[in-house]
Amino acid sequence: MDAPFKLVLRVREKLFALGILRIHRLSHPVVSIGNLTLGGTGKTPLTILLAEKLHERGFRPVILSRGYGRTTRGVQVVSRGQGPLQTWQESGDEPFLMAQRLKNVASVVVGESRYLAGRKAESEDLGNLFLLDDGFQHRQLHRDFDILTIDPEEWDKGESLLPIGRWREPKSASRRADAACVQNRTLSDLSVPQFIVRIEIEEPPIKEWAVKSITAFAGIAKPERFFRTLESAGVQINRRVPFPDHHVYSDSDIRQLSGDVRVTTEKDAVKLQGRGEFFALRVSAQISDYDRFEALMLPRLLRPKLPS
Repeated sequence: MDAPFKLVLRVREKLFALGILRIHRLSHPVVSIGNLTLGGTGKTPLTILLAEKLHERGFRPVILSRGYGRTTRGVQVVSRGQGPLQTWQESGDEPFLMAQRLKNVASVVVGESRYLAGRKAESEDLGNLFLLDDGFQHRQLHRDFDILTIDPEEWDKGESLLPIGRWREPKSASRRADAACVQNRTLSDLSVPQFIVRIEIEEPPIKEWAVKSITAFAGIAKPERFFRTLESAGVQINRRVPFPDHHVYSDSDIRQLSGDVRVTTEKDAVKLQGRGEFFALRVSAQISDYDRFEALMLPRLLRPKLPS
């Protein structure tokens, strides 16, 4: 059933190779963070980490995102580096979260065309380096360094392409990447440089929750992973409530979330402000051997830019 989708991918690849589909260039370096599957590979915490690290290096990062699920159209400036300028509905839940987390670190701009979003950022001098969120398939924009994020459990199961599976592209497309960030371990059948990424959580107040009923819920790509993360931190979950990725919570949804303590993700929490008491579990990414990773990436960002 995925044969027509494979054909579309092959034709698209050929059109880019022949120059029929044009690749646009921005004036500043572009780092892409993306994956081969439908979410759940840690792109958002990795993007936040890279923005922080590159800011420490003296860059002024700008995150370019599509802004999945937002109510607005066209290019929108979500943050000029001082926190969100829009609601999460107008910007999308993940861009809003990144704008919150990266206050005084990075700007955030959304747009269906990441090239036009980048041009808007350049016109306002919002920064001098772009982080292309979920950009591996957004081939219309030239990137100087391409990072592929991988869930090894999903990788080991084998590829099953859309529309019947979760894979946007086959494993062979990984050859386009300059580096792969793999969760928790390395892979034996990956041909590009790879780095282990660990997702770390803040310490939940376990002692305070010891005699309380805990309801954990999440509207992310892989809610079961969130539940396992809580349990590995020592949280005794009484009730698990999964929702679809990017879920917009109704009043009815909230009413069913009973329990003394209701625990969720940061991404979900941005959509629940002012709608009750929830504990948002904050996560951060860490790249093992970051110095080697940076040594691979930085030369690509510092080389002279070619004309557009």
